[in-house]
Amino acid sequence: MCATLATSPHHRVPLRRFAPLLPALLITPLALSVRYTADFGLAYRGGLEAWATGHPQRLASWTAMPFLAVPMATITRLASEETAARFFMVANVMLWAALLMVVWGQLDGRLPSRWWWGTLVAAAVFAPAIATIFWLQFNLIVFVLALGGFVLIGRHGGWAALLIGLSIALKPILVLLPLVLLIRARSRWVGVWSIAVAGGLSIAGLVFLAWRANDFSLINPMLYFAEFLNKGGGAMFGCVPENYSPAALLCRLGLPTSAAIDFSLAACVLVIAWLLVRGVPETNEPNWQVFAAACLLSPMLGPIEWLSYWVLSAPLLLLLAYEFWSRHAPARLWIGLAVAYALMELVWDPLESLARTPVPIVVVSYTIGQFAQYVLLLVWVRWLLLRRTKPVFSAVPAVPAV
Repeated sequence: MCATLATSPHHRVPLRRFAPLLPALLITPLALSVRYTADFGLAYRGGLEAWATGHPQRLASWTAMPFLAVPMATITRLASEETAARFFMVANVMLWAALLMVVWGQLDGRLPSRWWWGTLVAAAVFAPAIATIFWLQFNLIVFVLALGGFVLIGRHGGWAALLIGLSIALKPILVLLPLVLLIRARSRWVGVWSIAVAGGLSIAGLVFLAWRANDFSLINPMLYFAEFLNKGGGAMFGCVPENYSPAALLCRLGLPTSAAIDFSLAACVLVIAWLLVRGVPETNEPNWQVFAAACLLSPMLGPIEWLSYWVLSAPLLLLLAYEFWSRHAPARLWIGLAVAYALMELVWDPLESLARTPVPIVVVSYTIGQFAQYVLLLVWVRWLLLRRTKPVFSAVPAVPAV
């Protein structure tokens, strides 16, 4: 009788409906037990400095956009660092749960059960997402804003531009998204307006800082961003193993960072983005290949790229898993995708540090794991070339809309 109940439709549907909530419920006790403020604490202290002096960039740990100083300075007026960090942790967990619910809720019933459960489990233990939550970073908020804006393209263009622009103004880890939208005729004006929104909010942040400093020469954005670039290539961030940016990799290989190297690498990333997006067919609905390209390549564009930024690789991992399954991709591509995912799972900081994992193990994990983004990019390029040269792989079914 128990077996009958477990397999009956009336009992399967609630399990599938609420299964995406389980990962968030499982980590909630641990999330609420932590007493550090991590990266949110750094942003909070930047907010204190912004309110007091208008110069958060004086802090070595402040590498944020000027607009972020506005909400952080406001938060410092409302709550202590510890209290605000607890609320932020809860918000991150709830946002992660909502994201899993929406995405896998849309996929439910459209895909085989084994595929649905397998991808959900992979997402539930995705190390970059867990790292984002426990480092108390803004990545999930920025990602969800950009994702929401992308979904609205073609239906509510104004809201799409507002959400994408806001995500970039808060933290520009998806800075390529407006640029790839500019390449495509149907989304070009959304790209233009999202850039305008991001620029307007950034100027508003500079005006706020100038007001708090009583020095309106600070409105000049070049002064602010020059300091940001200097920090990205400096000793504090430029060559540390935790920095996964291409510039940091070259620095660890013995090539010192410089403006010429940074611009050359940025140019290479932009060319790769253009090559990935230019051949995507124009449709009335947003194309997920465009979004996946922006998500994968945006973190590579700057001098700083932490492990937690790889939460942005989730759209491409899911897209490739769907396309590989639907078009029976060769085993070697499945192996490449599995290797990329496994490399992303090597580092579980800060949980590793809390568990007192030996430092050599953590360093080796970071050293090996940094190549995940390049493996994933190569697998994707190989798949695109295979689809172009072999017709049997070319007609990939449309990805379910979210």
